[in-house]
Amino acid sequence: MDVKGVTLQTFKNRVDEILRTLAESPAGHQQIGEQKVTADAYGTGFSAASDLHSGYEKVRTRLENLSKMFGETIEALGIAVQVADKGYTGIDVDVKDRFKEIQKRNQEFYAAEKSKESGSGGAADSSTYS
Repeated sequence: MDVKGVTLQTFKNRVDEILRTLAESPAGHQQIGEQKVTADAYGTGFSAASDLHSGYEKVRTRLENLSKMFGETIEALGIAVQVADKGYTGIDVDVKDRFKEIQKRNQEFYAAEKSKESGSGGAADSSTYS
């Protein structure tokens, strides 16, 4: 990106376009959520099929959560551009609230991941980022 020729509004427009593209793509969290495979698709009568389905569901749910988090992070970047342009007092209260909401969810997500990695029992599952 040629920073010299880019205004903050142009940059924000690019961020908004990336966000729209993500939401409309197969990588959007809603599309990932719709891509489900039933347990019997792996076969029936043996534990490996059940284990495979369980693994698939864990990965699909995690991808859905990560896609949503990524989209919201891009949205937060767009809000940060507005703050850089207008100052924090120059943006609407609902935009400030949205920024805080995204920030809180990201902190909760990363706290759950850190807890999971340290073995203290907290897991980043589908309820972590709903």
